[in-house]
Amino acid sequence: GGARLALHDTTPYPCGVRLHFQGSASSPRTCSINPRIPEWADGAVRRVNDKRESAPLRLGSFQTVRREWKTGDRLELELPMRLRLEALDREHPETVALLRGPLVLFPLTSSQPRVTRSQLLAATRTGSQAWRFATEAGTVDLAPFTAIGAAPYTTSLSVSGT
Repeated sequence: GGARLALHDTTPYPCGVRLHFQGSASSPRTCSINPRIPEWADGAVRRVNDKRESAPLRLGSFQTVRREWKTGDRLELELPMRLRLEALDREHPETVALLRGPLVLFPLTSSQPRVTRSQLLAATRTGSQAWRFATEAGTVDLAPFTAIGAAPYTTSLSVSGT
């Protein structure tokens, strides 16, 4: 109908768990917005203009929000980002990467520290793009690829035990 519609993302995603979108429209228009709810976001919440939507969200799929949109309307997604391990492949279940939401957290080391699954999953955030986990031999820092810079890193770790 000739209306100009826009969504503005005002969040630090993927470092934060909340995504805020602010809408603007040259005139109110009914249309659909189809945000994708990632499969890893168990417990995701969607709000429109601060009102929590009660319909359950299906993980790993696009979720339609159809309504009349006008300037000032807000869409918020809360995507829980729990730490999880993903195996390199089925043949190597002990070679894993540590992920938080969509981010792979790379160990900042040139060696392969001895580590257990529980040690990796106990990693704590130490900065906006920094995490750390403890091993018997000391601590290992982690960062997403975009925050590594020139530091040595490895893409995966071999885990033993639980």
